Amino acid sequence: MPLRKFIRNNLAFSIFSIGFLIWIGFLIVLSAIAKREVVFLDGLAGVYPGEDVSMDYSSIITRLRYFIEPFVGVAFIIGYDFEWAIAFTLLYLIYRITYLILKKTNKVKPDKFKSLKHPVYNFMSFVFKIFSITLIVIGVIILIGSSIMGYYFVSRYFMVIVQIGIRICVLFLLIKVSHFAIIVFHPKLKFRKPPKKKVSKRKRDSKIFKFSGKLKSELIFMLGTLYLLLGANIMLISTRFPTHRIKVDLDSDEFLFDFHVHTTMSDGWITPEQRVMWYIEQGITGAVFSDHDNIRGALLARQYVEENGLNFIVFIGEEWTDNANDIHMNYFGIEEEIVPPMSDTPYGNPLVLNASDMIKYVKSKGGYVSVNHYNYDPNPQGGFGVPYSLKKLSEWGVDGFEIVNGDHVEDMGIRDYCLNNTNSFNESLICIGGSDIHTAEELNAFIKIKLDNPTNKSLDNIFNNLRKDNDYEISINNETLRRLLWGLPRQYQTIRVS
Repeated sequence: MPLRKFIRNNLAFSIFSIGFLIWIGFLIVLSAIAKREVVFLDGLAGVYPGEDVSMDYSSIITRLRYFIEPFVGVAFIIGYDFEWAIAFTLLYLIYRITYLILKKTNKVKPDKFKSLKHPVYNFMSFVFKIFSITLIVIGVIILIGSSIMGYYFVSRYFMVIVQIGIRICVLFLLIKVSHFAIIVFHPKLKFRKPPKKKVSKRKRDSKIFKFSGKLKSELIFMLGTLYLLLGANIMLISTRFPTHRIKVDLDSDEFLFDFHVHTTMSDGWITPEQRVMWYIEQGITGAVFSDHDNIRGALLARQYVEENGLNFIVFIGEEWTDNANDIHMNYFGIEEEIVPPMSDTPYGNPLVLNASDMIKYVKSKGGYVSVNHYNYDPNPQGGFGVPYSLKKLSEWGVDGFEIVNGDHVEDMGIRDYCLNNTNSFNESLICIGGSDIHTAEELNAFIKIKLDNPTNKSLDNIFNNLRKDNDYEISINNETLRRLLWGLPRQYQTIRVS
């Protein structure tokens, strides 16, 4: 059979095959020419935004990663703020209005695709229904949970509910897509037109009936497409793609740690178990798992490490999250759940303390507290830092402040204050760093620390050495070809939703 005739008789299969070959060709070219520009900055150095220490570190990914790099790039660029939905809605409306105008003036002829109108509408109707039902169920569960347990329920269970709901939804969608594909590719199967509903001629000819029918169709197509993109967005950022490995020559007494990360036990997009393997793949020694207002993620991560005999250290931590006053603090070293007054609940028995009492309580138990992504603006009551000044927080007993949060280096005033002041326990304030990562993107910050006793990797020994400035607060800025192709800088890592 001539190639042209084969393509004509198997149009859908041919289009898919040609598209697949183009895709493979693109990936091969990408793997050959892609260049990664990874800059490592030491935020503890006396220059802003940190001293370039790229000569001492490198970021390595396998060639195999390039074959999925477009997916990785899309996942990390779109992130988890879903701002693209606004742009999509506007562009879709512009497109549909333009199309309808051209159709009315006979500039376009849709008859060519008339045979696909009913099956596509059927598919989009299914998408609209299944996603709408899923979102309603998720909303009702969250509404009921929050009405009973307050914000405490949202911070602990929101992500688990979303993950389960979307995955069930996607499963049904895959079944529908498979059914759709079988009909498209099978030579003897055809789509059946839905039976027409019996409507009186008068009603059928009325302008209101026609307008409502068109409006319903437009809404189903627009929301169906939006739902598909939303589902794809969630699945992409919830996927643990192969990541990079941080290569650095470490002495026997040097180690890499991360002091701020999230999992699905609060608002992270990968599980505690996945997060552990994500760290190991990147060459990190250990990390503080610091989910919002709970230590479940940390406990699950530690259990996973112990059960599998992994060479990784999990430190139990929590991000005490006071959104009402816009201040977040990590505490480490105690296995208790403490929440701010806004998360008070009669269920779960968490300890409810305000900022000053939380700091004093953790310190009295031998733990440590650091202030996350601190607002260094002038304080109306004097000094710098909002809502509580640097001086006030240090008087309450905090151990230090984040000077690196992801690929963002904080104001140098925070660093200078830490290096020149002590807390109320006469302890030197420490400069600390954390990735504050929620998705499975590449690690964007860590601490390299030299321990005076390398066999002792306890928090006590780590903090003792942090006070001696035996550390480097490293922030990673990664410009790769995938972002240059999209014309976008690496801004998504500076999103400070914590």
